[in-house]
Amino acid sequence: MAQQPDLRNCRWDVLLPSAAAVVAALLIGLASLAGYAFKQREALALDGRVLGLAHRVESRLRETDQGAEQELLESLWQEVQQPIIGLCLRDGEGQSLAEVGETDPTLSPRPIDLFVGPMGGPRGRPWNIDSQRTPGQPRSRRGRRTLEVFLSPGAASPPLPIRLLLPSSVAVGLGLVALAVLGGRLLIRQRHEAEVEADRRRLEALGRAGAGLAHQLKNPLATIKGSAQLLGERIKESDPRDRAQAIVVQADRMDRMLSTLLDFARPPVPEVTTVNLAQSLSALARNMSQVRCDIPGSVETRVDPDHLDHIVENLLSNALSHTPDDSAVEISGHSVGDTVEIQISDQGPGPGDDPEELFQPYVTHRPDGAGLGLTIARTLAEANGGSLTLGHRNGGGTTAVLTLPAGDTEQ
Repeated sequence: MAQQPDLRNCRWDVLLPSAAAVVAALLIGLASLAGYAFKQREALALDGRVLGLAHRVESRLRETDQGAEQELLESLWQEVQQPIIGLCLRDGEGQSLAEVGETDPTLSPRPIDLFVGPMGGPRGRPWNIDSQRTPGQPRSRRGRRTLEVFLSPGAASPPLPIRLLLPSSVAVGLGLVALAVLGGRLLIRQRHEAEVEADRRRLEALGRAGAGLAHQLKNPLATIKGSAQLLGERIKESDPRDRAQAIVVQADRMDRMLSTLLDFARPPVPEVTTVNLAQSLSALARNMSQVRCDIPGSVETRVDPDHLDHIVENLLSNALSHTPDDSAVEISGHSVGDTVEIQISDQGPGPGDDPEELFQPYVTHRPDGAGLGLTIARTLAEANGGSLTLGHRNGGGTTAVLTLPAGDTEQ
């Protein structure tokens, strides 16, 4: 049985706009085809009306006496409707015989050749016999006549609804594509939010399990540590004493890891107060020879002091572990609108191609790290209304950017 595709993993932000673009193209194509068909129909209908009028004029000419062309056109003009606005009848030499309506040559009239018979008169009487020619009547007008039909400027244009068909279809097509783009982005956003929610629930479950495990391990670990310390104090030989000391060192390390896991499992509840950033961070950096702190004394932030110390200590610990002995870690800070931005920069190897990966639980580049320090630091920053990101330092290294509310932010 064929496996059904998982529609949840589809790139809806690409598929929906692509499908909408195809539908819009078909809609515009059909509108163009329909508009062309209506335009051709209107043109054929207009041609039929013009040719029908020319046929009536030709038939009447065969029954009309010479010199009565004007009366003929005037009688027919009563039956003519828009878009025909003028008629002009000319003889074989191009001389005007009769005119009605608007006959401005700039309107580009439509000429139609007429043939009224070889004799050119009613009941076969010739028009070119001098005895029957009236004074001033031109000669040589046998057989051929030309009817010029003058049309209104917009005669060939289709009706307004037809003219609006193509622009309307283009607008509808663009609207459809825009809605598809929006719908695709909403679906992708919903999927991302669902994944984030699933990760959050998984981490909560993991945190609860880890917290329970850490709590259960604390007591036996304390017993192991205390026993090893007593053994180390009582053993006189150096080798067993060193081994007991190694047990103590590793027990301390496990104790720190379990404490970190408990901090990760407990949701932070900040007790926010106004903190002078220069004083607080200078105190932290005072006992670290490789740390340089340059923050104006007027910069203040609203934060839980213990959370701030925990975040900065974690960032300094990471920076110092990757910084060469002959270089320094730099702390700088300044106000940006209603926030305070703190930067901690080192000259280490950098955060890698995907700095965000380091904020995932249990992901670390340090061989002795638990992979929870940056995760806890970001959680504390967000709990205090701020944010924490990692980026590449100009010239090599890593820059951690901690953003917190400014001291005058209303709480």
